Amino acid sequence: MKKISLRGRAYPGDLNHSGTVFGGWIMAKMDKAASIAVEDIVDSGAVTVSVTDLHFLKPIRNGDIVTIYTEIIKIGNTSIQINVNVMVRCKKSHEEYNVTEAIFTFVTVDEDGKSINVADVIRDDVDDDVRDLL
Repeated sequence: MKKISLRGRAYPGDLNHSGTVFGGWIMAKMDKAASIAVEDIVDSGAVTVSVTDLHFLKPIRNGDIVTIYTEIIKIGNTSIQINVNVMVRCKKSHEEYNVTEAIFTFVTVDEDGKSINVADVIRDDVDDDVRDLL
């Protein structure tokens, strides 16, 4: 199920010399949103191991409202894949549009950083649509 994991605004300090946000700035926000989605389903640590299919479609400008949606799309033995989609509401026009998306993969880990089975740390209150991915 797709849900909002993070929301905020782009400010002047987030912009590059062209007046749009740095790609790394939005990637960091996407990683945070994905980590929140993972934390919502497991009672353990989890680390980002890969980002794929990252596409920057449109720029983000000063004052734009950024909303990041996440959806758990696959659960493996120790890994969780999250689709991360970034929408922007333009400050001037109030038009909302897609600006970037990617697939983030996390691995669940114990306190020593060793990978652990997702099924062993899945939260009791996880939605059935996520539990069906196990």
